[in-house]
Formats: sequence, C-alpha cells, structure tokens
Amino acid sequence: MNPHLNSLNLKTPQPLLSLTAGEVDFMTRFPVKFIDGNFADYIWGGYHLYDMKGLPYEKEARLAAESWEASGHRKYPSRILMPDGRTFVFMDLLKDRQLAALILGDDVVEYFGQDFPILVKFVDVHRHMSVHLHPSPETARALGEKDPGKEEVFIVLDLHEGAESALYLGLKDGVSRQAFEVAVRKKENLLDLSHKIYVRPGEIFRIPSGVLHCWTGGSIAVEITESSDLTYRMYDFKRQRPMHIEKGFASIDYNCKQGLTLEKECRGLWQPTLIRGVDSVMTHNALKVERLTTGLNGNPVRIRNRDTFEVLMGIEGALEIMSLNNGWIVHLNKGSSLLIPAKAGDYLARGLDEAHKNRALRISMKIPARDDK
Repeated sequence: MNPHLNSLNLKTPQPLLSLTAGEVDFMTRFPVKFIDGNFADYIWGGYHLYDMKGLPYEKEARLAAESWEASGHRKYPSRILMPDGRTFVFMDLLKDRQLAALILGDDVVEYFGQDFPILVKFVDVHRHMSVHLHPSPETARALGEKDPGKEEVFIVLDLHEGAESALYLGLKDGVSRQAFEVAVRKKENLLDLSHKIYVRPGEIFRIPSGVLHCWTGGSIAVEITESSDLTYRMYDFKRQRPMHIEKGFASIDYNCKQGLTLEKECRGLWQPTLIRGVDSVMTHNALKVERLTTGLNGNPVRIRNRDTFEVLMGIEGALEIMSLNNGWIVHLNKGSSLLIPAKAGDYLARGLDEAHKNRALRISMKIPARDDK
C-alpha cells in the first residue's frame, strides 16, 4: 500500500495501480494538462480547433467538430502523459477510490460517484448539426440507456465570417405536437418549424433536456454538460446517419415553452459574485459554471479551493495560474484547458495578454448541503 495515500486518511484503502508517491503527487497536487487533439470528427466540423490550439494538420486530416477537453467518457476519454512518457486513461485512474477522491474531491465522490461527472468541449460548428434533442435522466433510464440524460450550457466564443451562425431552439409559437410529429414522419426539414436565433459572441444558452435544437454552420463555442453522449437525431438533412425517431418522441418535452418565451428562458447571463473578477451563470443541474476575468495590470483574481476538482478553459487572451501553497505556475491560453485537482490548493489568476481581456471558465460541481443528504 502506498504510504503517501495512507497518510491522507482516505476511506477503504485499495491498491493504486503501482503508482509511486511522486506520480500520485503529479496527478493530484498540480494542474493536469490532458493530451491535446482529443477530437470528435463529426461531419459538421472543420479545422478551426486545430488552429485555435496551434496543432499542425495536413490537408487530409480528420475533421475536428469537437475537442473533448476534460472527459471521463468511454467514447473519447482524456489521457494523461506522465513525465516518464507513459500515458494513463483518465477514466481508468478514477476506478481507484482513493485516487478518485484526491483528484475529484471526497464530497464529489460521495455524492456523484467515481466517474468524472462532467464533459467539457470546444465546438466548431462548420456545417449544420442535426436537428436533435437530449433525454432527461429519468427518460434515459426508462429507455435503458447506459449514459444519463443531460442538459447543455453553450457559450458562444466566435463566429465564422459570412456564415449563418444561428441556433434553432424549440418550436415556433403555434406549432402543434401533431404538426411536428407529421413533419418528422414525412422527413420534412424541421428547421421550418423551429424558432431561429442569430447568435453573437459571448451569448450563453442553457438548453434543457427534451428541447429540440440545431446549431447551424458558423459558431465556435464551449459546451458544458453532464458526462453523457446521448443525442437523438430527428432530422439530418439527408446525410444518411442513424436516426432516433421513436426515442426522440419519447424524450421531447411537449410541455416546454415555445418561440421567444422559450428563448428568454434559455438565455443565460453572467452575474457578479462576492469575489471580484468572478461571475457565475445559473444552471438547472449540478454544474457550477463561472468566469474569471483579470486585466494585465489589475489585481489578480484569488481563487479559494473548495476541495473539489475544477476545469479551467481559456476563452480570451492568456492567464498565468499560480499556486499559493503548492509551488506551481502554469499558463492558460485561449483554446487550452486544465484540470485543477481537489488537492491542488488555492491559486491566483493573472492576465498576460495586453491586447485582449484575459478570461477563463471555471467549471465544477454544486455539492449538496450536508442537511440535504
């Protein structure tokens, strides 16, 4: 048994994959930069994410529709590169209860289990996605799915010049359930029945489960969800991909608002917190989404560790992230991400880019109060 772990008084000691104390320190007391290039090559993607990350690519390179930045999902799991050149699949490391508690936090493991509970991505919508929806957790269980249901938070970063850059969200006012189902059966273009929103950089959309939606070509965004890949396609522009019509009918929320009323409900706004330089946006699930903003010459933002993991995603400029008690300093550029383990301690965020605002997203979990257990 690893003496380093025993000294932390964690519950139910178990063997630790033959990791040394130094290797455990590397993954639990310092920011983790996952191996880059964890791309999903869906047909609606492009090559902007390669450029954003400074990754070289050839003319025949696979498309990069999504970059799964911090993922414990079996489809595109994140990987960690060790100093000696070995790689570990992140989700495999979390199978050990002690290591999961050190990385995620005791409370996260207690309430949400050892699987990494979130999935965060950079997304390049180069062409239209399908018209689709995501089931609720209850519906996903009823349908026998392995993945849970999910809601999504989308934060628009940039737009492709000359593209439509729209979000179709829910149904237009006055479109009936019967008209929708007939259009689906006839394989008609569902965008004709959907409420259209032209999006702009900086806008936030919280898309509930059961709500039909489609991003059209032209948007670069951050997507934040529970760890799930459940998507039910209802219309796909004759691209011959598998459809999920019956599951979609079982999952759609026919009681949700429509048109502009639904749009207003789904729009998110940054709200200031008690910490200067930290804003938050309300979510309807267990995700906690905040934004750090720091100027080049202004006071740095001080972040107090909550004893839970955090994912930091660079969205504007560049920041220096400096530990207050563990002796580490890392840089976070636009398009890059870091996992801050639960035991990494407090840190300062300082801006580095003179020409831009310096901003990062901070994503973690809402831990229920002890009384709610």
